[in-house]
Amino acid sequence: MKLSLNARRLAREAGPVGDMACGGVDPDLFYPEASDASAARPSAEERQALAVCAGCPVRDWCLAREMAECTVTSRVVGVRGGLRQADRRALLLALKKRGRK
Repeated sequence: MKLSLNARRLAREAGPVGDMACGGVDPDLFYPEASDASAARPSAEERQALAVCAGCPVRDWCLAREMAECTVTSRVVGVRGGLRQADRRALLLALKKRGRK
């Protein structure tokens, strides 16, 4: 099992952790075989993880935390905050591009 720095911190820090939809879910679900970065649609495995995130009351918080911690595209792995790996990488690149202007 791979754990991002964000996942490790979430396990230790106070915050909305108790409300997380993924609290009792096998963490491996959030590390599916990633779809091709150019794929418009998520893989079947990614859809399972995204379904858990879809109803999560702290999804925005989770995404914001992940984006703040994973500032290098090579560290963006798995499904977090309701976005798959390819979508978070694209978002990170867009944010970096916007920050340079």
